Amino acid sequence: MKVSGLPSALLGLVAALAGPAVVRADDTKDLGTILSGNKDLSTYYTLIQKYPNILLQLPNYAGVTIIAPSNDAFEKYNGWSNDNQTLVTNILEYHILQGTIATASVPEGSPLFAASLLKDPAWTNVTGGQRVIINSQPGDTVVFTTGEGARSTLLDQDLAFTGGLVQVVDTLLVPPSRLEPTCRDAYSDLKAFLGALYTAGLVETFAETPNVTIFAPRNAAFQLLAGTLSGLARDDLARVLSYHVIPGRLVGSPDLSNGTRLTTLAKDAAGSSLDVLITQTGNNRYVDSAQLVQPDILVANGVVHMIDNVLNPDAAAARPNPSLGTQAPVFPVSGASSTGSRVAVPFTTALPCTSDCPVTTTASANSTSEATSTTSSRTTTTAGSASSRGAGGMLTPPRCTGLAGAGMVGMGMLAMAAVV
Repeated sequence: MKVSGLPSALLGLVAALAGPAVVRADDTKDLGTILSGNKDLSTYYTLIQKYPNILLQLPNYAGVTIIAPSNDAFEKYNGWSNDNQTLVTNILEYHILQGTIATASVPEGSPLFAASLLKDPAWTNVTGGQRVIINSQPGDTVVFTTGEGARSTLLDQDLAFTGGLVQVVDTLLVPPSRLEPTCRDAYSDLKAFLGALYTAGLVETFAETPNVTIFAPRNAAFQLLAGTLSGLARDDLARVLSYHVIPGRLVGSPDLSNGTRLTTLAKDAAGSSLDVLITQTGNNRYVDSAQLVQPDILVANGVVHMIDNVLNPDAAAARPNPSLGTQAPVFPVSGASSTGSRVAVPFTTALPCTSDCPVTTTASANSTSEATSTTSSRTTTTAGSASSRGAGGMLTPPRCTGLAGAGMVGMGMLAMAAVV
């Protein structure tokens, strides 16, 4: 076996795969020794032995952090299969972080965005490796947050080996999905936002632009303005929504500091790009005058932050009044929207049908069949055979090209990992 091009930190693993694990003369354990010596990591170690190229083909990083799921973590997903090399390789690459990250040193309350080795363009559209969020919480609890809000809790920390550290977790990390299934299935409070993107013809712009930061208003924000926003022309709605996306810059909550300006896709009347301004007062943060209510939702091409109001490109000077618990909308409230949450959530009828689609006549059945076939074809061709929740299909990559109206559903991705 050729090993001359391998990082020295991995040579011990090669030896472990070829024969008994060894301890170096300086008493520093190699990775093979760490994994083989921990009975709670036997499933993970078996995967590494079956697919050694995951480690043998690593570039020469200064160090890596291995997020090793416990045996129970794998048992949580009925039907897990080790036989799909592409699937297993990409999942395990997402469990290897670039650099040596000691979780004991992660400051409490300040999320750390760590780049993984997952770079396959079929799975991610984030430069430098898809991110994993590490949160240190009260009570010496460390949580890894990944796709669609999946949370993995640290069980055993900072196990040193010659090339870095091993962190043992209780649940598999889930590679982030595309924007569409994330908003529709994992965070249903963003359905109105997703429906508005479909209405304005902006889904592909938001879901496929690399390294994006998206400020997504929750359903109640759209309900409050249903009479106003539903009456906008398509181009006007598109301009409003374009004010909610920061292209080419992945900005996690630690970087949303007071006074930060972020350039959006929206333009003013002179054609100049418009900025949003971040304001922080106490523990509250605002985008213009909209409050950040749920930060750091990972998607395949960046990060989404949920906010409590719709941003207005024509009210870019809007600022919060910290003395108020709720900020006023920056659009005129009109018509039925004045009743707030009592009205239907707008734009959700624009969401594509993904299951139990109505068929009323022979003609409509043919039409529905054709539409379903077209969507399926586009999804299969450009979205990697994405299957819906009801299809009982495969764990598939959240492709970053093409339309995916249905698709992966977070934890269900791994639960459906019984692959051919």
